[in-house]
Amino acid sequence: MAYISVLALFLTVTNLVPLSAVGFLPIIFCAWRFFGRSYPSFIAPLTAFTLFALVSTLLYNAHSLTEFEFYRRDGNFFIAYAPIFAGCLYAHRWDMNKLLRAFFVFAVVINIPLYALYLAQNGLLSIFKHPDDSFGSFFIARNAAGGFLAMLFCLGVACYLQRRSRIMLALIALNGLMLFSTYSRGSLLGALAVLPYLYFGRKRVILATLISCLVVASLAMAMYHTRSTVDYMGYTFSIQNQDAKTANLDIRYEWLWPRALAYFRQSPIVGMGFGSFDDQIRNVVSYFGVLGVPSDIIVEHSDSHAHNSYLNFLAETGVVGLALMLGFYWKLVKWSQDGAARSALVEGGRNFAAFRFVEISSVCLLVMAATEHRLVSPSNVLILSLVISLLLASRSVRVTNPEYARVRVPDARPPYRYRGQAYPTATGRSVPDA
Repeated sequence: MAYISVLALFLTVTNLVPLSAVGFLPIIFCAWRFFGRSYPSFIAPLTAFTLFALVSTLLYNAHSLTEFEFYRRDGNFFIAYAPIFAGCLYAHRWDMNKLLRAFFVFAVVINIPLYALYLAQNGLLSIFKHPDDSFGSFFIARNAAGGFLAMLFCLGVACYLQRRSRIMLALIALNGLMLFSTYSRGSLLGALAVLPYLYFGRKRVILATLISCLVVASLAMAMYHTRSTVDYMGYTFSIQNQDAKTANLDIRYEWLWPRALAYFRQSPIVGMGFGSFDDQIRNVVSYFGVLGVPSDIIVEHSDSHAHNSYLNFLAETGVVGLALMLGFYWKLVKWSQDGAARSALVEGGRNFAAFRFVEISSVCLLVMAATEHRLVSPSNVLILSLVISLLLASRSVRVTNPEYARVRVPDARPPYRYRGQAYPTATGRSVPDA
């Protein structure tokens, strides 16, 4: 089963749904192994959110769970996070540092021919004149390519922190150029946010401040652009600007963010229903202003979302859903920090790169989530969830390896108590055989 996760990891260079779902297979074959085990603390909020999303979908539109398009678009959360649960069902004793280093080199090298062709046709700075002529790697959507390359950048930094080399530094720089050429500004912002986070010591107060600012800023932007004369439940927005990047911002400011806020205001506790944001909801029955029950619904599985994970979660799952998801990342970062410290101090660096990657990529993902619905996008999340899966399945090596573990020294025998008076009254403590 471990080989399936490794295969899925190497397939994250593109996000075709049939390939992305490969990491889900261990759950099908080994589900019985869930019982009788202990799990890290971050599994609890993730499990709670998964069950909450499942119940919300059953109440809102149960038929969606049988449709392929639901998992491809509205319900891609299940595909993106399933590998984490799969990591609880198998075991391996591989060197994660070498595995992730090999994957990083593979992912960068496989993009070199495409990037060279792109530079030959468009040049490095053409994106400022023609934003549509950006680098897409093996992805259709530029934001998907940018998100993956931003996460790959975090992986390169983690591998470099584990073992520094000029080759790794050169590959990180090349990866950064590829990320720049996608012209995905949210992805660039997320990758750049990792650097001050590392510089200022990766403190918990920094993470708490970052998350709070992102959520508050998202709500503030939605409130600022909300117009009281517009019915966002039934209003259809048409883009007027011919500049693709400017039009992309216009649709967020003028429709998507205010629409998400309108959903949240009608059902702030549990949201309107998982996967409901892009649907046509013609009627909402409100109970005491805290619970909204939609009716007369036309379900659509499309790429339309709030372009902001925090607003999208508030719209579809309310405060409960957002709190569970943020709780998951809060505990995940703590787990990865503790794992990296234990790896460096006790285990001789074993799995250090993997733990450090989980930490800094989570921060990157949280920042990117303020510009797109990144927290459920397989192109962004799968690389993280598969590394977590492999970490959960990792077991210590049986044979002592000096590179990763200290050589065990046999414990000293307990003091042998000789018969007789141990502490003579006059001469002090007795010394056997003296």
